[in-house]
Amino acid sequence: MEKRIFNKLDVESSLLGFGCMRFPLDKEGNIDEEEAEKMIDYAIENGVTYIDTAYPYHNGDSEPFVGKVLKKYNRNSYTLATKLPIWEIDSHQKAREIFESQLKRLDVDYVDFYLLHALDEKKWNKVLEYKIIELCEELKREGKIKYLGFSFHDEFEVFERIIRYYPWDFCQLQLNYMDMNIQAGQKGVDLAHELDIPLVVMEPIKGGSLATLPDDVTSMFKTYNKDASLASWALRYVGTLPGVKVILSGMSTFEQVKDNIKT
Repeated sequence: MEKRIFNKLDVESSLLGFGCMRFPLDKEGNIDEEEAEKMIDYAIENGVTYIDTAYPYHNGDSEPFVGKVLKKYNRNSYTLATKLPIWEIDSHQKAREIFESQLKRLDVDYVDFYLLHALDEKKWNKVLEYKIIELCEELKREGKIKYLGFSFHDEFEVFERIIRYYPWDFCQLQLNYMDMNIQAGQKGVDLAHELDIPLVVMEPIKGGSLATLPDDVTSMFKTYNKDASLASWALRYVGTLPGVKVILSGMSTFEQVKDNIKT
């Protein structure tokens, strides 16, 4: 597994991160825990160290499931990321209550990478109004958060305002070779690199759509390398961007895990 260093944090991570929002489902629509656990175990056994979940994933079931699976591993052997659902916040105290509930759901004493989830202009205004950054600084002093960042879904102008506001430890952007002019996009990559803020990439395969392409496009990839999956090219692309430390993949099948690890 290729590793990369968050230079300003002196943290090493697997380049591939396991995104825990698209686990396989059982007939009732719940997480297929046996298969999902097998996927996480295989990923960790093959060098994946960055595990990314969030408060709302799988209707709130992702955090407790991930926490249960990770109990078998030494806490220092992986880095755990989760996110604060800003849309649920209506006070400073509410934000702390949700965070404390996340620690209980994950059954951990601290979170390595904590993100303000899916920031846009409206949510950013709530962050400022309820002094959420100040709360996260308190949690860092208490040893409950190691690194503070945000994930983002809005236009570049909003991104620039947010990223310049605070010396973030990292940030998470939606990036793939079809969408480099959408949301923060390439300009966001360049600005984060200029500010020396490490990047975590989400949606590198565009929700899976870049793993299945029209025949005429597929033939070009296969002519170049018949053994490389279409998804692998999407991962390789974002891996070349400056400042990218982790590429998240929301894997839904065991085959996807194996293919992404191979890449």
